[in-house]
Amino acid sequence: MFQLPFTRRRRRTLRELPALLGLVFLVSTLGPGQCSSKGSLAALPPTPLNIIVSERLFSAANRNDAVGAMKIWSDLTSCIVHLNIVSTVDVIGSQSEIRRRVLDGTVDVLILDGVEFVRLSDAGLVEGIAVTSEAGHSGAKPYLLLVNQQTHSLSQLRSKRAIFYLRTDSAASLAWIATLLAQNHLGRAETFFGPSEISTKASNCILPLFFGRVDACVVSSGDWEVAKEMNPQLGKQLKILAQSSPVLDGVSALPRKPSAHRQQIIATTLTMHSYPAGSQILAVFKSGPMIAYRPEYLDSTRKFWDDYIQILTPAELAGWNESARPIVPREFKRKGGSLGDLSESR
Repeated sequence: MFQLPFTRRRRRTLRELPALLGLVFLVSTLGPGQCSSKGSLAALPPTPLNIIVSERLFSAANRNDAVGAMKIWSDLTSCIVHLNIVSTVDVIGSQSEIRRRVLDGTVDVLILDGVEFVRLSDAGLVEGIAVTSEAGHSGAKPYLLLVNQQTHSLSQLRSKRAIFYLRTDSAASLAWIATLLAQNHLGRAETFFGPSEISTKASNCILPLFFGRVDACVVSSGDWEVAKEMNPQLGKQLKILAQSSPVLDGVSALPRKPSAHRQQIIATTLTMHSYPAGSQILAVFKSGPMIAYRPEYLDSTRKFWDDYIQILTPAELAGWNESARPIVPREFKRKGGSLGDLSESR
């Protein structure tokens, strides 16, 4: 049986690889006797398959694991569709480059973050095929503002220290806290909070709050549930002060173009939970089966980002329209590695 190189670090992958599930699930639908015919498949004419994975789906902390999983993709794809597939996987951070690849027909499968998918889908260039699920529902999760039991209002956090967890390079936590402050007429994050930090590790956000070194942190609900499972005391000492609209990290998609293997890719994605290898990965990530994409699964994600856009200045909006990346206050200290090419406020 194929073993993923990161299964030994269960907690880390559960916390830090949420959007990578779409990629791994897409290529891990093998049954008994997995790849036993790999030698015979090699004798078949090669079938190219070009995959693009958005760089925005990975934080600095998990990119190496992501690249490793993509290499596994190349070994498994032929087994999924019983063809001698020669796959190419590109991790791309530029929206314009992804769009160009779709338009010129040099991509067959895409794993996109929510914003990228909405833009390409609205332009009629791609269609969603699957999202991860939990209890039969879309895997969209809200972001949470956590505080200690003595904090009862957002205004109490003025000039206080906070840590913001970047689950992916989409930096949704920063976008949400900016929206929340603006909607409550509390100004901008860089002037409202005291000395604050950005981290690419959820534990670097939650634990300092637990031990009283900071006064607030923002994490996704999924990371919060994992943390409470590991240490029940967290849920007794900390509480949720505010909660965002649920956000879907990633969508598996296909270009809107004819493809000889379109239905095979869709079918294996949606039935992966019925195969031993698929069940193994689902158990690692504690996720339900992949479910067919439905437009309404993006409704809350659209609202999340539409609310953020409403608070931007004209100059900031121009930058957003070009890159779709939130503003990162330069006053916030970075922890846990590079944050890519996120926009910085002046």
